[in-house]
Amino acid sequence: MLCRASQRAIPALSRRRSASDRRLAGLGVALLLGLALVGPGGAADPPIFKDPRLENAVRKFVFGKRDNHDPLTAADLVNLSTIQAAGQGITDLSGLEKCANLASLDVSGNRILNLRPLATLVGLEYLNLAGNQAADLKPLAGIAALQYLELSHNRVQHLEPLLMLTNLTSLYLSDNRVSDLSPLLQLPRLTTLYLDHNQIKSIRGINTLTNLSSLSLSHNAVAELSPLEGLTGLYYLFLENDRIRDLGPLIDMTRRDFKGEKRFAPFLNVYLKGNPIPRSQIDRLTAVGPRVDF
Repeated sequence: MLCRASQRAIPALSRRRSASDRRLAGLGVALLLGLALVGPGGAADPPIFKDPRLENAVRKFVFGKRDNHDPLTAADLVNLSTIQAAGQGITDLSGLEKCANLASLDVSGNRILNLRPLATLVGLEYLNLAGNQAADLKPLAGIAALQYLELSHNRVQHLEPLLMLTNLTSLYLSDNRVSDLSPLLQLPRLTTLYLDHNQIKSIRGINTLTNLSSLSLSHNAVAELSPLEGLTGLYYLFLENDRIRDLGPLIDMTRRDFKGEKRFAPFLNVYLKGNPIPRSQIDRLTAVGPRVDF
């Protein structure tokens, strides 16, 4: 028979063990949660995005995590199709390579130099990089799906990486350092091409781009217009502040159209301010259809 004191001690001991068991169980849960946040080597997984400003922008497009601070995972990113991250002060695009199905990306107005993280995004159709500091376009060379590419206000000089982007229909390269446009002559689907504020003197061969409807060459050093012969789909032609003295080739091609099919001459808008062109030539051009701003 147990004494009464021993009988009283048993429930107390049971209560202490129960409390201890609860503490151990809680510790186990905490340990499991902690392990979930570390990799197999025991160290915390590094964030996918090196630039927290890019991470914040991407998070807005991850429905389940846009309103919290849970770590973004590769599974969160793989099915994203659109990211808008303009004007966020972003300097590093690392991590975007995880967005394997991205079709539209706007990172304009940032401070981006290195485009390497974009190289594997072969499904991109729309890419806006305007207002950055990019010079090397090689990472874009394999993104054959691109249809719209905005590169205005960067530091681009060489266009060879764009040679194989034959699906491009709209290309904006205003305010760069381009002097040779010949690589673009391999892009037959271009309908819009902006090359104003560059260092272009020759536009030889540009008449191979027969689908062009808008062409901007303002603020270059263009003097000879005969390469425009054959561009009968033009609606907007910007040639302001170049070195044009002779409109003869443009007058001839519009006159032929005006007297024939009238495919483009009556609809063409030509911008010629800032060129040393005789007024008599402006009058001859307007007489065959185009609207001229001079």
